[in-house]
Amino acid sequence: MSQYPFQFWPAIDRSHNNRAAIYFAHANAYPPASYQAIVDGLRQQAPVISYLQRPLWPHPPDLSSVKSWHDFADDVIGFFEQEKITNVMAVGHSMGAVSAFLAATKRPDLFKALVMIEPVVFSRGFCWLNRILPRFIRHQVPMIKKTLNRPNQWPSLQAAFDFHRRTRAFKRVNDEQLWQFINAGVKADDNGTFQLVFDKHWEAHIYQTVTPFRKQLLQSTLPVLALRGAETDTIPAAFWQRWHSNKNHQLIEIPDSSHLLPLERPEQVLSHVIPFVEKHQ
Repeated sequence: MSQYPFQFWPAIDRSHNNRAAIYFAHANAYPPASYQAIVDGLRQQAPVISYLQRPLWPHPPDLSSVKSWHDFADDVIGFFEQEKITNVMAVGHSMGAVSAFLAATKRPDLFKALVMIEPVVFSRGFCWLNRILPRFIRHQVPMIKKTLNRPNQWPSLQAAFDFHRRTRAFKRVNDEQLWQFINAGVKADDNGTFQLVFDKHWEAHIYQTVTPFRKQLLQSTLPVLALRGAETDTIPAAFWQRWHSNKNHQLIEIPDSSHLLPLERPEQVLSHVIPFVEKHQ
């Protein structure tokens, strides 16, 4: 039995052969059901399996259990070993894409190809500073400060929707997709209010442990499809151009989109992902 309390999402049909399934990896703060449109499209090709990452476990471990995103990569490996699956097609967004790639660098037998949607590829220098600076300074980083200062609960699902509808992050996400995120990421608590299921302190901690992997990415021989939102702030344009030097990787930029690309442009994402999946599945 694995040391990890993995929970499948969705409930898995064990009558199928897991080896043919597509593994989907969700981002920091976005439970897998946030991506229902993407997952439904992938299900036209093969069964889709995913699991809830540490912050979504019934009894999450202490924040200190995560020192870097390699810990999430080790979780991926643990999940695959527990379910005895290898040679998998994987699709991941943001941290999910990075953790899957890092797992592939450690255990190449587990992956045959990978779709990386908006992976976070900050420089080694930024990641190093982000880790060594005192906490009170790190908490002034805009992304972290905004996370820690935002509301964590609302009187109703509609109030949660209305709050997120006004935010800049979701400006390109239509109402249907935003409701998918609200229904996945906001749940009623024992007090009759509604709160985020992905604790904001976990979200901020994960931002503070962002991990460099540019060198491995440029040298990787794993077949990769990478999708970048043209207005993203997590894949610098200069590195995007360098990344093109890896001929094993196919890179596509989607106009009028940002880091929430799979929620903003699910149909466009699937139009590129499905042919790649068909080629490598």
